[in-house]
Amino acid sequence: MTTEQKRRFEEILEEILGGYPIDQVIVNHVMANFAAAMDSWCEPDLLTIVYTGSRLADRQKVREDLGQLYDRYGSFRLLIGYDRAKGKPGGGDRYAYEWAAAVPDVTVELHPAPWHVPELARAAGPARNGYMIGLTQGRGGRYGMLAHLFDGSTGSAGAAAFARHVGMAVWGRPA
Repeated sequence: MTTEQKRRFEEILEEILGGYPIDQVIVNHVMANFAAAMDSWCEPDLLTIVYTGSRLADRQKVREDLGQLYDRYGSFRLLIGYDRAKGKPGGGDRYAYEWAAAVPDVTVELHPAPWHVPELARAAGPARNGYMIGLTQGRGGRYGMLAHLFDGSTGSAGAAAFARHVGMAVWGRPA
């Protein structure tokens, strides 16, 4: 259960209890115990970061920027368009994966582009980027994008532009 679902359950219970002539002390007691019991059912309210980066990104820069986000926010979920089995793409995505794999309390989700689907041809990367952005927003909670951008790189720049277009915070950094 997400923390948003927990909040909604608490609202429902409060509405139900408010419809009966129950002493407020009892209502407060029930609500406090309900909230405490629900905490054990909730997943942590992790910040979700979608990563996009140029293939020309600097390994140290990627590590430093992810480290700064970790120092600021603590544990987070990181979505990367990287295919571990194929080791592709190189550059920023690979460096972000290597960094995250070495940090025990960062949850990594890999979403490789479906290049094997002929109908997607050259659109597999942008389709995957849009999927990761939509997936993140659909889950709700706190989220943003770290984008390592390089002049002339259209993939990561396009992902960052789309993320901004749909209202996602984007931390743009030079690659």
